[in-house]
Amino acid sequence: MTVQSKYTFFSKGISLVSKAFVLSLLLLACSTSPEDIQQLTTLEVEDPYRKYFPVLQGQPLSIVFKVENTGDSPLRIFNVLPSCGCTTAKFPRAIAPGGFGVIELEFNSNKNIGHVGIYTTLVANTKDKYHTFFFETNVVPDALYIKDYEQIYYEQMQDEKGFMQSAVDGEANQKGYIVDSTEERRWRTSRD
Repeated sequence: MTVQSKYTFFSKGISLVSKAFVLSLLLLACSTSPEDIQQLTTLEVEDPYRKYFPVLQGQPLSIVFKVENTGDSPLRIFNVLPSCGCTTAKFPRAIAPGGFGVIELEFNSNKNIGHVGIYTTLVANTKDKYHTFFFETNVVPDALYIKDYEQIYYEQMQDEKGFMQSAVDGEANQKGYIVDSTEERRWRTSRD
């Protein structure tokens, strides 16, 4: 047997062993599910649907949700995902059996106006894996910078009234004199 043939035989043997090893790892990984590796538990979110008083645009709103581990295994929170980029979340990574933790949400109302509803999804080691809770509020603009609906309507009515008056009277009210029935013009004073 030549050196090259011995090398080829040896490399084929190693490749067969490595392939068998990789195949056995894949089969072992497929036979165990994530539930077998990690124990499942249950959780309860206190008051998962909330409605808050209106907030002024630009004012932050801090919201705290209490999460209780009602199972016998440690609760692992993988992620908390608010449905809007205007909300950030702080949360504990693990909660002991029978214990509780808090999820702190910070809602930034700078880019919102009107009714806002935010769904937040909690991803944890439970049978359902995904748990949703919700809060809603109204974001109102600052009255000093933005006109409210009544002011806009009042100004629109004043504009229309001015338009109607000039359409009916024409330019006569701008000339500074009036025409009487005898076709005689006289100068209008401030007392008239």
